[in-house]
Amino acid sequence: MQTNDVSTASRSTIATVPTPEADAASDSDYQMFLSLLTAQMKNQDPTEPMDSTEFVSQLASFSSVEQQTETNSKLDELLELLAAKTTGNLTEWLDKKVSREGATSFDGRTIDVSVSTHPSAESARLVVRDESAAIIYTQQFNPNSDTVAWDGSTQGTGVAPAGRYSFEVESYASGNLLETIPGSVFDLITEVRLDRGNIVLIFEDGTTLQADDAAAVRMPQS
Repeated sequence: MQTNDVSTASRSTIATVPTPEADAASDSDYQMFLSLLTAQMKNQDPTEPMDSTEFVSQLASFSSVEQQTETNSKLDELLELLAAKTTGNLTEWLDKKVSREGATSFDGRTIDVSVSTHPSAESARLVVRDESAAIIYTQQFNPNSDTVAWDGSTQGTGVAPAGRYSFEVESYASGNLLETIPGSVFDLITEVRLDRGNIVLIFEDGTTLQADDAAAVRMPQS
């Protein structure tokens, strides 16, 4: 799978923090307001003095705007910190292996498949499929088992070639199929994205998993 979008995750949008120039401009505006208000009071008509209610209203309005500007500044700083923390969390998932229902890559090393069978199962079978969904191998196992190892064996001779393989678990009772469910395997995370505040893990084959749904994580074998 291509990983050219990983850098996109790393460049998650970060809120812009007000610059010192912006803060200076805000302070300048406030000083200008006070100067104009002072000049207005000094030059007012003595016979028609400025309404004190209007004066208080103007001062309160400007004060409210100043407080809102300061609040926005603090909010921008908080958003920046949160964005930086989230971006850091994204990179922590890269090159890890996460357990999930689906396919994984076989490179000649044994793959451990987590299995779960029907409560009434008397026997169980692991089914291995290749990338074209063709069955290349089946293996009977104890229905009380939690894990079944596949060493790359095929129904023919030789070992399966390197590639992507998926696994199914079939449960039987009295020779009848009760259910078929996917087996769980560890697969490599090659890309991570942030979607509406949720971390999305992307595997080699392009399938996705919400990070909150990850049940187990391990480092790849060297």
